[in-house]
Amino acid sequence: MDVDSAIILFLAIWAILDALLVHSLDVFLTILLIGTLIALELGEFFMRKESKDALKSVAYLLLMIFAVIVIKKVAEVLQS
Repeated sequence: MDVDSAIILFLAIWAILDALLVHSLDVFLTILLIGTLIALELGEFFMRKESKDALKSVAYLLLMIFAVIVIKKVAEVLQS
């Protein structure tokens, strides 16, 4: 099994466990971001450039979603 396949397998298992254990979409996406960043950091030097670029795109997308979640929570706290 090459590194790209191992990272995809890790992320798939991470996402499935995350979906089974978490009931909130905000928490699900945050934990998915954490798993993606872990996989990117650990496998960055061993992955092909195309795979690394695709994983970075996913991480950037999840990071933007995380920023929206944080802004929404801050606005919610400020309105209370």
